[in-house]
Amino acid sequence: MTLHNASNSDFPQEIRGRQVDVLDSLDGLDSITLRGIFARGIHGVLESEHHAPQDFSVDLTLWFDSRRAASSDDVADTVDYSVVAEKIVAVIEGKSAALIERLATHIALSVLEDSRIAAVQVTLHKPHACLNVQFEDVAIRILRTRSDFEAHQADFPVNLTQRPDQIRPAVLALGANLGNPLATLREVVAALQSAPEFERVEVSPLARTRPVLQPGAAPQPDYYNAVVRVWSRLSAVELLKLAHHLEDSHGRERPYHWAARTLDVDVIDVEGVVSADSRLVLPHPRAATRAFVLVPWSQLDPQATLEGRTVAKLAAWAQDVDGIVNLWADWLETNLDTESAKPASNLSAAGSSGTPEVSPRSDSPVRDRDSFGLPSWQAALPQTEARPRVVDNDTEIDIIRQQSVAPAASSLSSASPAVPVPEWKRVRRRRH
Repeated sequence: MTLHNASNSDFPQEIRGRQVDVLDSLDGLDSITLRGIFARGIHGVLESEHHAPQDFSVDLTLWFDSRRAASSDDVADTVDYSVVAEKIVAVIEGKSAALIERLATHIALSVLEDSRIAAVQVTLHKPHACLNVQFEDVAIRILRTRSDFEAHQADFPVNLTQRPDQIRPAVLALGANLGNPLATLREVVAALQSAPEFERVEVSPLARTRPVLQPGAAPQPDYYNAVVRVWSRLSAVELLKLAHHLEDSHGRERPYHWAARTLDVDVIDVEGVVSADSRLVLPHPRAATRAFVLVPWSQLDPQATLEGRTVAKLAAWAQDVDGIVNLWADWLETNLDTESAKPASNLSAAGSSGTPEVSPRSDSPVRDRDSFGLPSWQAALPQTEARPRVVDNDTEIDIIRQQSVAPAASSLSSASPAVPVPEWKRVRRRRH
């Protein structure tokens, strides 16, 4: 008997029941199929498989509702299969897995990060598996659904779910470039300051930064970014849930990777926590190369460190540092305009309290200013041929990691004790 010829009666009752339930839930949905996505990675049980990459290929079918995209003819309304393909390659080229079952599951869960996808079928091929007989291919086929993804999300390692005995600092990065970014970021900071879970909240200057885009991507509005350092006894997972709650409450949508957004809240660092879990990598895997995080953070705390290096030095080395246009130190209390901004050329020399008299774009005409007094994103675009800037470079990230001081290894456990979920909707205004 082979899997291809097996009938439903060949499988246990619980498997047949799940198959029927899944098929029923997909009735009426549409599907996209990708075949032969190729990548090389180090995966396998045998020692001989741990020294050089092997070939892998993936066939994938995903189910979703395509009617909105069919009506609008807009890629933002559909599942971008180029992003799906990139995720598949990233998983294969990423962290090693001993079993193809685990690798296939990682691929499926990565694809299901797009909440519009109801289910995904992954067929993972390992044509050069180590067998002592002649063969053509080894493959595994799995089907994972939205409920599988949600169950996976609830099962975090214990070091991410444990609350510390004492309060500890954590660093959150805030960003927005749709709607009214200034108002949104002020509301987020106010929510954090009034939340009873936080005993102390520190806020960086506000940076206006040019967007970091993939090659060929359409222009986006400038981003407004800030870093917030909070002290609490919350677990890392609770901080992640808080970040998602804040994003959702401000209308965050995730149509495709690197899309413009009304709000982005990233957990950058939690003191004493190191995690390689794909759902919450700590410290944040790309923070060490992102000037729009590093510059505000270094202004907030010049002595801060990340992965064994000072944040200020990492900020100076970041490829996108020239994309920082302005900094506003007092953005929470005053109406912003270019007269109170610190120009990008003075970022490294000036402290968080000093501001020059004029902005590098203070001569911009009034029509080039946005709804809250800052120069519009069009004014920040280069006057020559506008080519998107790309700064997320995996090779450079790896070099930085190898040169930095390696953090102490922590024991990760699959056990996930019950942790009370904080009630984020509570509001307690503090008087200062």
